[in-house]
Amino acid sequence: MTTVAFQGEPGAFGEEAIIGYFGTDAVEPVGMSTFSAVCDAVEFGSTDAGVLPLENSLAGTVGDALDALAEGSLTVVGELLLPVRHQLLVLPGVQLDEVEWVASHWQALAQCERFLAGRGWEIVPAADTAGAARDLAARGDRHAAAVASERAAGRYGLEVAARDIQDSSHNVTRFAVLARSSGSSLPEARGELAPAPDGGRETLVTFETGHKPGDLYRALGSLAEAGINLSRIESRPSGSGPWRYRFLVQVSGDAPIEPLAGALELLREHTSSMRVLGSFDAGAE
Repeated sequence: MTTVAFQGEPGAFGEEAIIGYFGTDAVEPVGMSTFSAVCDAVEFGSTDAGVLPLENSLAGTVGDALDALAEGSLTVVGELLLPVRHQLLVLPGVQLDEVEWVASHWQALAQCERFLAGRGWEIVPAADTAGAARDLAARGDRHAAAVASERAAGRYGLEVAARDIQDSSHNVTRFAVLARSSGSSLPEARGELAPAPDGGRETLVTFETGHKPGDLYRALGSLAEAGINLSRIESRPSGSGPWRYRFLVQVSGDAPIEPLAGALELLREHTSSMRVLGSFDAGAE
């Protein structure tokens, strides 16, 4: 069976994303400790594919995941948009007024800031949401809670003390599906979060520019002049020196096909380095 890596423990939202994209019986999710470990598992053949959360509609960019993607050699072959519903999990029988501290991944805590604020609870960051749920079940502390998915509650024998505690009902995380190359043989996306047949194509590109005035303007202008729609831009420290940044852009179109193919050649002329991370069917809204 095809194996797909995600960051976290069983019950994590990454596992949910895999099942939502490929379908329940099509693949085997494999948990990894970090986003870099997900990329390594795919690159070195421990798994056939992987997923990374790149952006959340409430908490913003997942920087570590973007860095792992940009610094590796993998190809983005798919995208999915996962509706995220956070639950406050406790041991069976525990009431809300017994809780004194709550643990979860920092992204989940940020997405539930309104619910958590003002309750006087100690907030404890954890490596991932499902890991926080697993640790709660193992610890057996009646004064503790975890923010995680309903899937994690069922997995670790916990109860939901408060349901759908995210700050907005429109809480969505954008995941990228990764493979060693665009020609990698993966099961067709047949889950409920599979891309719509007529959703169009998107392309992710990462690049660096020089430091002369107007360098970034000219780079992005090459896309605008070709009529290419730019739907997203992020900047991350490149690691090549102080105050040097790597840019990641998502644009409409397929990299090998005009007009995007020509626009990317123009973009390359205005960069010091550039890599097309992949073209893929746009995730279904």
